[in-house]
Amino acid sequence: MKQIFKFVAALSAPLLLSGCFLLPGKFNAKLTILDGDRYEFGYTGQIQMTMPEDGKMKKPSNEPFDPAKLKCRDRVYKSDGEVNAESPVYGDEYDRYGKDADPSIDNENLSYEVVDRECTDEEVTNRQDRYERDQARKQKRYEEESAMAGAFFGGPIPGDDDSMVAFAKKLSKYQGWKKVEHAGGNIFDVEYSETGPIGNYFSFPVLPDAQMQYPFFQLIRRSDGAVELLTPGIAGQGSMFNMMMMKESGGKAPKISEIDGVLTVETNGTVATNNSVDGFTEKDGRKVMSWKIGKSAATEEGPRALIRF
Repeated sequence: MKQIFKFVAALSAPLLLSGCFLLPGKFNAKLTILDGDRYEFGYTGQIQMTMPEDGKMKKPSNEPFDPAKLKCRDRVYKSDGEVNAESPVYGDEYDRYGKDADPSIDNENLSYEVVDRECTDEEVTNRQDRYERDQARKQKRYEEESAMAGAFFGGPIPGDDDSMVAFAKKLSKYQGWKKVEHAGGNIFDVEYSETGPIGNYFSFPVLPDAQMQYPFFQLIRRSDGAVELLTPGIAGQGSMFNMMMMKESGGKAPKISEIDGVLTVETNGTVATNNSVDGFTEKDGRKVMSWKIGKSAATEEGPRALIRF
């Protein structure tokens, strides 16, 4: 298991750095497992594609260089009039001599004065060259991150509303997706409902064309016919959620919306194990289990159950 986790972590490293993951938001999910071979599943609520750091990939403005935004100044010492040219400052870059740079400094007692002046042709040319190289670098990085996110998610690019809307339309064409709407930002409002044979494996969600899947809920059949419920994407020590939050590394977690949901499972099988807080209740010949996930969860452990038939 440790080897598998390391392998998944290695594959996920680029997206860990960019902060792109698929997670639930506020939701209600119900899963019914009948006779060991059929399921009924419903999910109503939010799905979110997490954003890096400030909430979206930073798309360069592609604004042309404007010499009028370049500020040039000299530092003139009061004692002997020595003049030192300071590095030009462009636009909203940090300005160490700006009036709000350091309010604690008493300008009256400084040994020099900062004098505004016209920028030389050489300063304008050099700063323009640097600006354009920076813009090209940012554009290249944005395109690389966008392509990576689009490939991993199967089309949508976090921070690009057009691609998010297009993906919602695409996903709504697939079986089970009754409603998929881009709710703005990184959020989709969805309604999913499907019934079918479990076979050896069931997973939700499954994104078409995605190079990597982020299942919230899984059913996996064991060799003895038992069915196991797992939640690899949303809770537990090895989950994608905790990988994204980078608790172990102490890194900066990307911005996410609140996770607050309930998973209810019903079955006519025998519950061999389950980690729900209240165990299970019986109703009309079925066992009913319930877990709160995210904000209201009683534990960080993801929902788990083993059901025999």
